[in-house]
Amino acid sequence: MLKAAGVILILFGCGGLGWHAVLRHTARIKMLAELEQALQYLYGEIEYSGSDMMELLDRLAARQGYFGDLWKNMGDCLRSYDGKGFFYHWKRELHKLGTAGYLKRGDMELLCSIGENLGNMDRQTQLHTLEIFQVRLREILLQARQEYGEKVKVSGIVWITAGLFLALVLV
Repeated sequence: MLKAAGVILILFGCGGLGWHAVLRHTARIKMLAELEQALQYLYGEIEYSGSDMMELLDRLAARQGYFGDLWKNMGDCLRSYDGKGFFYHWKRELHKLGTAGYLKRGDMELLCSIGENLGNMDRQTQLHTLEIFQVRLREILLQARQEYGEKVKVSGIVWITAGLFLALVLV
């Protein structure tokens, strides 16, 4: 009876690890989609309303989501102006971002590049740069969505198989 309970716990544990891997992939896709919406919002606001960066960051922070703390903290950094550049604060806040573990290295590099180029140029150059980042992000998001189906199947199969193997070895 105790062995059967152990086998069931092992199977559920390994299945849970597989489910966790699937949720990580899902969270990455949601984060990238949220970032895409934020870039579209920034583009529209810079192009049509000409709002300043602090106001834009406050509006983005009000939306919450995965990047809500990043937008809020960046707005606070700009308000407290300590003589350091936007990119310095951007990098620091990115490292504090708790959900960054879901993103891949390339995703984080794109995020760093966005901060490096945001708010440092004239309006037209900034709009052009945002267009470039939107295209790059759209490609990354499309690739992530295509990989999702494959990774879900593989994660489920691998972890359940690992659970069965572990259960057989221990029994």
